[in-house]
Amino acid sequence: MSEKKAIKFVCLNFDELYKPGHLFLPLNFYVDHSDDLPEKVFFTMPSGDMWSGAYVKNCTYISGLEEMMRFYDVKPYQFYFVEYNGGGNFKLEIFNTYAVEILYPVRILPRQKPRNGVEKVVKNCSDVEVWKHCSTLCYTAFFNSRASYKLEIVKEHLAGGDVVGVPIDVAYKLGLDARMTWMEVGVPKYKWRIGLKWTEHVVQFDEVWKEFTEDLKLKEGDICVLQYTNHYQKFEVAIFEKSNILNYNLAGPDQGKSIMKFFKIVSEVLEETFHLAFPELFAEKFGSQISEKVTLLMPDRNEIVVNYSGKNNFLYGLKEFVRAYSIAVDYLIFFDFLGNSTFYVSVFDYLGEDVCEDVDDKLHLAEIVGSFCGTAVSIGPCIEPVGDVPCIKHSSLPISVVDLEAVVDLRFEILVMPSHMLTHCHGVDVKSKFSHFRDVWKKKDYITVYDGSRSWEFEIRKRRESKRTTIHQGWIQFRGDLQLNVGDVCKFESIDEDLWKFRVKILRSVVV
Repeated sequence: MSEKKAIKFVCLNFDELYKPGHLFLPLNFYVDHSDDLPEKVFFTMPSGDMWSGAYVKNCTYISGLEEMMRFYDVKPYQFYFVEYNGGGNFKLEIFNTYAVEILYPVRILPRQKPRNGVEKVVKNCSDVEVWKHCSTLCYTAFFNSRASYKLEIVKEHLAGGDVVGVPIDVAYKLGLDARMTWMEVGVPKYKWRIGLKWTEHVVQFDEVWKEFTEDLKLKEGDICVLQYTNHYQKFEVAIFEKSNILNYNLAGPDQGKSIMKFFKIVSEVLEETFHLAFPELFAEKFGSQISEKVTLLMPDRNEIVVNYSGKNNFLYGLKEFVRAYSIAVDYLIFFDFLGNSTFYVSVFDYLGEDVCEDVDDKLHLAEIVGSFCGTAVSIGPCIEPVGDVPCIKHSSLPISVVDLEAVVDLRFEILVMPSHMLTHCHGVDVKSKFSHFRDVWKKKDYITVYDGSRSWEFEIRKRRESKRTTIHQGWIQFRGDLQLNVGDVCKFESIDEDLWKFRVKILRSVVV
């Protein structure tokens, strides 16, 4: 397979899709290319190191990668950026929960002893650790400039007893006051309610704080990010571990060593305001180098100019970008920073599939890196934005005479994402790829979903002039009854061509 036909995709590493030594393939890649994979496959890293894995026919994963995962300390909610070059040959990049590419250490030869004399063991994370990684990823990659306070963990925070606490001024910055006797901190699935004792200079924490630090395995030097929520005494937590805070590739193009890479998961903020915040680690290193005008170079050779706010570290004016590539919630956007306020950008849908996969004469990153010298990059003529993708408009006639042939396919599906599992889930989007039938629904409508003798009613709402359709009420009950997990796929099929009645089938994420 030639380089121009290389297939790029993202392997999700969520909760149920995380298993030491396994890399789970996107469904479409498995369907289209699993027959081409030999029993032994190879992954080449940016450092040049190569690792082998095993593929068994009819499996949706590649196994035998324990040594690789151990070496790079892979954890749940990290991402794999994969390029398939035919046969059993893959290129692999790893992105951590801080939404940036990891730093690839030099591999120790098999006959050499480990530097510290101890071989690291691949360990299954506890459930609370998994959700800690999820919460951190949501903060860095999903949420957009969420208000927060950063608390550096010092020795006193880990001591226990009534000496643990924060200065009064820190408590005030958190929005607390002397009338409050508790604060709650947590990750999506676990909460700790910490008792507060107000003294003249310090707000002391009760013993629950020690449980919190032990459960999340906090260490001196870690950064505990307390994110404000709708309740002034409750905070969601993200953890920046001191031991891993420097374990990412931050050499930068200005040093001629590498390209700084990071990613974002699309949230409602991008869809509704066309703003996108940089991950904090990238902003701290390179934010001051970005000018007010930023150029996005796309694989289809489109060149889009957007704006940058240095004060807030986010891009804005992304309307053309969002509409040109039909970007929706839970899509993945990967950025390669080239210097000179220029980025090479790749977009993947919620299944991890490249939205530009079928583009001819694709612009490859290697072309740019080879010629980029801090000046404008010549990539051919600028392509005009394609604008909104036309969709089928439903008839104004009564529903009974709607032309169902225009609907084409009376099915849709939802891949369960981390945001769908939050305690206060704000809705689940019906993806734009299924717009051929969802246009029949009213601005506020209801559909019924059946699984055998059980049924659930979903409230459907449309936003932004019907450009976004979301399931609201009914989802939380539905996911609980069916015990859904991240990575599961819900397939909904119309019953008797009725667009308000669907039969559901759950494809469970494969963990063996």
